[in-house]
Amino acid sequence: MVLETRLDLAIIIVSYNTRDMLRDCLKAIPDAARGLSYKVYVVDNNSPDDSAGMVAQEFPEVDLTASRENLGFTRGNNLALARAQARYLLLLNPDTEAEPDSLTRLVAFMDAHPEAGACGPKLLNSDGSLQRNGAKFPTLLREFLSVTGLRRLAMRRYEVALGYGREDFDQLCEVDQVSGACLLVRDEAMRQVGMLDERFFMFYEEIEWCWRIKRAGWKVYYVPESRVTHHWMGSVKQQSKRMTALMFRSQLLYYQKTSGPLTVLGIRGVMWLGIAKNSLIHAGAAVKRMLRRTGVLREAGR
Repeated sequence: MVLETRLDLAIIIVSYNTRDMLRDCLKAIPDAARGLSYKVYVVDNNSPDDSAGMVAQEFPEVDLTASRENLGFTRGNNLALARAQARYLLLLNPDTEAEPDSLTRLVAFMDAHPEAGACGPKLLNSDGSLQRNGAKFPTLLREFLSVTGLRRLAMRRYEVALGYGREDFDQLCEVDQVSGACLLVRDEAMRQVGMLDERFFMFYEEIEWCWRIKRAGWKVYYVPESRVTHHWMGSVKQQSKRMTALMFRSQLLYYQKTSGPLTVLGIRGVMWLGIAKNSLIHAGAAVKRMLRRTGVLREAGR
């Protein structure tokens, strides 16, 4: 009798126009997953910077899918999730660099905690400072205070009460959701709740996935002994106006799936407030650029 053996880990990276960061991300994986059996999947969303060509040439061992269109974060991940055969499935952003043994530690944690359906590491900014991870599920009040800027009146209280529920990010703890920048999910949990919801192009998709995982009875953990640098929205910053519109659309979809009609009505109001605010910001920036081109701002500054 031959026993079926599966890999420990399937690492899935969806990339768009982040070639240099993607290269650094892939270079870090062997040390980060030391001692594990794993396979890396890269889905490139038709990047104009030839990210796919770089992967094919420099990382021939990677399972590469070069899409002819931008499938978005969710559809891209699902392409690989549907094919991956491993005990654990890792969503990893291309703008991350996992520290040595960081992925090994996440897998070891999950092995030791069979109740855990998902977990995420401590995230660090490019300068090594803390990037907070492991949050509560968002609420209507949190969204309103955020979009209006009122959270700044009591930022510390806002973060503890509505954001992360704690101030100590060096301690292991159970949370509602962790960032999709580095999200490890147990294969059994995914098979129970399904893959990512492809109605989300990007944004909120990992929150909704964690919501389904917890709803099915699994736990989600923040594991700070694992450390990953996240250079923060490498591809998103390239199309900030479009990405903001997508974020609000995903926000509405998330609440339609997880909340009642009154909350959804409130979120619609928050969404339109946010869209109006964002439009004013972009309009102001456009006016400043025009004035600089015509020399008006330079004359006023003399």
